Amino acid sequence: MRSFLILGLLLSWASPVQAQNATTSSVPLSERRVSYTMDVKLDPGARTIKGTQRLTWRNPDSVPVEELQFHMYLNAFKDNKSTFMKESGGRHRGNTAKDTNPWGGVQISSMRIADETGDFRPEIPFQSKSDLTENIRFIQPDDGNADDQTVFSVQLPRSVAPGETITLDIDFESKLPEIVARTGWKMTESGTPFIFAGQWFPKIAVLEIPGQRYVPIDAPKGVWNAHQFHQSSEFYADFGTYDVTIQVPESFVVGASGVQVSETTVNGFKTVRYKADDVHDFAWTASTDFLEYKQQWRHVAIKALIRPSHKGQAGRHIDAAVVALERFADWVGEYPYTTLTIVDGIGESNGMEYPTLITAGTTYGLPTWARPLELVTIHEFGHQYFYGLMASNEGEEAWLDEGMNSYIESRIMDDAFGPGSVLDFGPLKLNDIPLQRLMYVKDNPSKGALFTRSWEYQMGDYGKSSYAKPATVMNTLERYLGWDVQLQFLKAYYAKWRFKHPTTRDIQAVAEEVSGQDLSWFFSQFVYGTAVVDNSVQSIGSSEKEDGKYVSTVRVRREQDGVFPMTLRVTFEDGSVEDFEWDGRDSWKDFKLTRESPAVEAFLDPDVHVLLDINRLNNRKVVDDRANNRFARLAQLRTISLYQKLFFVLSGLF
Repeated sequence: MRSFLILGLLLSWASPVQAQNATTSSVPLSERRVSYTMDVKLDPGARTIKGTQRLTWRNPDSVPVEELQFHMYLNAFKDNKSTFMKESGGRHRGNTAKDTNPWGGVQISSMRIADETGDFRPEIPFQSKSDLTENIRFIQPDDGNADDQTVFSVQLPRSVAPGETITLDIDFESKLPEIVARTGWKMTESGTPFIFAGQWFPKIAVLEIPGQRYVPIDAPKGVWNAHQFHQSSEFYADFGTYDVTIQVPESFVVGASGVQVSETTVNGFKTVRYKADDVHDFAWTASTDFLEYKQQWRHVAIKALIRPSHKGQAGRHIDAAVVALERFADWVGEYPYTTLTIVDGIGESNGMEYPTLITAGTTYGLPTWARPLELVTIHEFGHQYFYGLMASNEGEEAWLDEGMNSYIESRIMDDAFGPGSVLDFGPLKLNDIPLQRLMYVKDNPSKGALFTRSWEYQMGDYGKSSYAKPATVMNTLERYLGWDVQLQFLKAYYAKWRFKHPTTRDIQAVAEEVSGQDLSWFFSQFVYGTAVVDNSVQSIGSSEKEDGKYVSTVRVRREQDGVFPMTLRVTFEDGSVEDFEWDGRDSWKDFKLTRESPAVEAFLDPDVHVLLDINRLNNRKVVDDRANNRFARLAQLRTISLYQKLFFVLSGLF
C-alpha cells in the first residue's frame, strides 16, 4: 500500500480539478484536534475498501495521555453477536439483515507510530517503528458484551504530553455489508453495486477534558467518550481535517465529503482526491449509474447524484437544498462550507447525513403534491448544522441534533410551501408542524424524556423522543417566546456553540440569556422530564342576572401533570370576546365573569400556541350547541384518523 499511496498522491497532485477552499474561511474554524490522510482502493466485486490511514492527534488535556480509544462502527455488522445486532435483531427502519447477507467489518492489519516525517513530523520522540498492533484491545463500555468490537483501546509505549501530537500509520481493510443501516452496498438496476461508505474507517474517539460537556471543571483529567454502536444511536467525533484519495474502476462516479481537488485515470482506474476542513467525519459514495446535476448557490457548489430512473426529480432535490440553505442562513447562521452533495441512494443508505454529503432518495413518479423528497432533503441538510457544525453527542443527547433539526425542518417546510407543505392534494392539506405534533401525541406521549442516552430508551421511544417530540417542544417554545426572540436564540446558539459540542445545559442557558427568562420550568418538564400537557374547558356554568347583569362561570381543568400557561377566550351572547390568562398550575380554576350578556363559548388556547397540548378536542365548550359539538368532534376524529393513515404511508418514503 505504500507504493500505491505515493503513486496516487503524485498523480492527483499533477492533475488538479479545482482549487476552491473547503470552507469560506482562510483560517481554521475549529480546534482541529485530529487530521486524517487516507489512501484507499475500492474492490466493488469483493465489496471491500483497502487502505492506509495516517492519523495525527493532539492531546488537548493538561495531563499526559497514555491510552487512545477508537470507534470501529462497521464492526456492528461483523456478525449477529454485536450489540447492534442483538438490540435490533438485524432490523432497522423496516429492513432486515438475513443470514444469507454478507457480513461486514473492519480489520486492522497494522497500527504503528509513524517514523516518516513528510508533512506529518511527529512532535514526540517515540522509538522508530513502534508497533501498536498487539496493543489493540476491544472494550465494551456500555453493556459489557464481549462479542462487540465497535470500540477499542490502544495503550501507548509512552504518554502523549499536554499539547503534543502523536502520528499513527494504520493499514486497514473494510468489508461493506449489504445495506441494512446507513452504510454498505446494494445492486443497482444495471446490475452493478451501489456503494455508500459511511463510518467505514477506524476513527479516534473524543477525549473530553475538564470543563468540556459534563466533565467537571475540577476533574483531575479528561475521559474518553466512546460508546458502542447501538441500534438507536449515531455518532460523535472531534473536528479536524481530512485528505482522502479514493481509487475506483473508471466507470464509477464518486461523491464525497469536502472538495474534490484532483482526478486522474490510469489503466482503467480512476483516482479522485478530496479535502475537507473543520469537519468531524468523512463519507463517500460510488456508482456506475449516477447522473450528475450541478448548480451554484452563492458560495456553495451543489451537486446532485441521481439514479437514472429518478432523473426527472433532480431539480426538486436541488431546489429543496436551496430552500434549506437560504432559511438556515437567515435563521441560524452562514453555511461555512463551499460544497453540498445530495445522493439519491438505495434502501437504507437514504435519509442520512455526513459533512457536506447527504442522502435523500425518492421514488419513481413521485407527484409534486406529495413532498417527502423535499422534506427529507431539507431535513438531511439541516443536519449540517446540528449534527455537523455543532456536533452534539448523538449517543447521549440525540434530541440536540435530530430534535432541533426536526423543529427547523418543520418550520422551513411550512414557511416555504405554505398550506399543504407535506401533502397538498385538493382539499386534503397536511403541514409539517401538525404532522410532527401528531407523531408525538399518537402513542403514549408521556414515554421517553428528551434527555436520555439513546440506548436506554424503551422499545419504540427513541424515534418519538428524538424527532417529533422535541420538534413539538421547540415549536411550543417558539410560540411562548415569540418568533423574534426565538430567532435571536437560534442565532446566538449557533454563534456561540458551533465547533464546540454543546449540551442540553448549554442550549437552555442560551435560551434563558436571550429571552431574559428563567426557563427551568419548561426544560425540567419537557426536556428532562416526561410531563404531558392536556388542559380542558370542563364546563360553562349557568348564568343568572345579578343587578341587571349575567354571571357566567367557566371552569378549566388540568387533566395531566404538565403545567403550561394558556389563554382562555370567552365569547358572549352579544358577540363580544374577552381573553383571560390561566397559569395552568392548579388542577382546576373557575373564571367568574359578570357581563351584560351571558357566556356562550369558552376556548382554551384558541390561537394554537401550545402544541404540546395532546388533546385539543376538549379545549372548547359551547352552550346549547351539543349536536354541533358532537358533529365537530366526529369530523375531527375522522380527520385525525385519516392523517394517521397518511403518516404511516408517507413514513415508508422518508
